[in-house]
Amino acid sequence: MEDDISYFRAEVRAVSRVTPNMIRIIFAVTEPDTFASSGFADERLAVAFPGSNRAGATNGSSQQRSYTVRAWDQATGDLTIDFVVHAGGVAAQWALRATPGDVVQVSDTLGWYDPPADSEWQLLVADMTGLPALGRIVENLPAGSRAQVIVETIDAADWQQLESAAEVSYQWLSGTGHGQTPSVLASAVRRFDFPPGRGYVWFAGEAAESRVVRKFLRRELGWPVERFEVLGYWRVRKEEWMARYDRLGGDLEKIYTEAVAEGRSTDVALELYEEALEKVGL
Repeated sequence: MEDDISYFRAEVRAVSRVTPNMIRIIFAVTEPDTFASSGFADERLAVAFPGSNRAGATNGSSQQRSYTVRAWDQATGDLTIDFVVHAGGVAAQWALRATPGDVVQVSDTLGWYDPPADSEWQLLVADMTGLPALGRIVENLPAGSRAQVIVETIDAADWQQLESAAEVSYQWLSGTGHGQTPSVLASAVRRFDFPPGRGYVWFAGEAAESRVVRKFLRRELGWPVERFEVLGYWRVRKEEWMARYDRLGGDLEKIYTEAVAEGRSTDVALELYEEALEKVGL
């Protein structure tokens, strides 16, 4: 995280188990009036856990992770974050032990979900890391709108009941992805029967799957970048990938920053960056 990002004290107020593999923690943010929420339904923030220097390194290992805001109430200062339970990992292990009174630091938020006003339908796709954001999106859909939801969970017991004023259809998948077996989300998107009319696709999952989906929408279907948001929330065998990036990546991040500096949209800049990564085998 950059040094100029603001952090806020957040104290655990309540802990509950949403499903077998997801823990919900409600935090009380100390300075709710100055906490900068982006307002996007899929907004994300950095959570710095105890022992972190908030720049991400403690004894050689990062103590900071990025998480979706499941709910935010500025009037009360309540910030809700859902944590996926999995073996290992700083955040998951902290969440498993969290009790009221524990304290973390949270950053300002960023978000991406932004369907064009003329969208006639939406396809919303996520694994469990993206499910909290997807749930918030669905709950905020206005009456009269239409959406198809595809979610991949660790277990069928992780399926959730989501309320919405919109007309929403659901396809729940379980037992695949999440670093245990190959994900089937990209295949599910390819098999989706795209309705007529102007649509919008939001996808959040593993980085390699997100690249497949982005290429499918952009290159095969020819969709303009403003009609989809495809986000890589995490990466399988990230340590191995980072080691390869250090060897092969070079200054590829400059492709993104230079594209933005030239006035291109962040979506186009991300597409150029992803293409550069692919060319070097990353």
